[in-house]
Amino acid sequence: MTSSDQLSIGIIGTGGMGKRHAVNLHQHVGGARVAAVYDVDPGRAHAVAAEAGWPAVLDDPLALVGDPSVDAVVIASPDATHAALVQECLRCQKPVLCEKPLATSLADALQVVAAEQALGRRLISVGLMRRFDPQHLAVREIAASGRLGRPILFKGVHRNAAIPYDARGEVILTNSASHDVDTARWLTGQEVEEVFVRGVRSHPSFSEETIDLLLLQLTLSDACLATVEIYAAAEYGYEVSAELVCQGGTVQTAQPREAIVRAAGVRGTSVPADWLGRFQAAYIAELAAWTRSVQAGQPWNGASAWDGAMALRITDACAQSLHSGQPVPLRPLERPAAYA
Repeated sequence: MTSSDQLSIGIIGTGGMGKRHAVNLHQHVGGARVAAVYDVDPGRAHAVAAEAGWPAVLDDPLALVGDPSVDAVVIASPDATHAALVQECLRCQKPVLCEKPLATSLADALQVVAAEQALGRRLISVGLMRRFDPQHLAVREIAASGRLGRPILFKGVHRNAAIPYDARGEVILTNSASHDVDTARWLTGQEVEEVFVRGVRSHPSFSEETIDLLLLQLTLSDACLATVEIYAAAEYGYEVSAELVCQGGTVQTAQPREAIVRAAGVRGTSVPADWLGRFQAAYIAELAAWTRSVQAGQPWNGASAWDGAMALRITDACAQSLHSGQPVPLRPLERPAAYA
């Protein structure tokens, strides 16, 4: 670390997610400061710097990683850049929090895992932030207590108000369903053994290539099942839920909005417009936990490089099933001891 008592963090990518991390670090996370930012759009990088304490704005992401004044790196750049930038962080032995996906191919993700193992230190954290969401943590706490018995079914729902990116089914699987399959693994403690996926175009006005509604059926180890609905154009708002059906009862995430409004003949709660507002508390908790782990030199309690690779492995299999119309088995992989 630098001589400062604060962790100096560099951020690569200052779009919606990178800006959120920069501002949260500056305003909400003690023990850390934004030291440098980079974006392919210099104007956007300077605008974010103005909201994050005026860190240095660099014109090269590799220079940011190698800068001796930067203790750790957050990667929030486009997906295709993730694997190479994470590898550069490993080369420089810099702790890194990489937004999902860890890579755009399973082969690249496994190369990242192998490089981290060869280094002999866990430096990679992956931004699967539902592990820090208060509602999901409450479900995990109850499930882990054993009071409801063994989980036998995970049910996940993931809806966006409007398609935020390329709506091909495989893209939605990588960018959206990766959170849900990670949640299924994390909440049940089980691994996915088989996937079966079907998808449809929800609106006739969409292009024929668009597949915005997907249903995932997963077979997990220890006689556990899972279903996940991904609906990328639900129109009414952004909503995520997770339910565990156990031998002796069920537990489900509560609505994140606490207020119930009665007006104009309706009783209900508001629904967020997007994921940035819905998971703000999780993003702050994620950054705070990561900062503490880096300062302590200890692995954090969030998703590891192995978890990032497994999410990609499962969504790759889901894409295969979507295109073939057939179930796709996943042979067992032994978790390396470094990620126990």
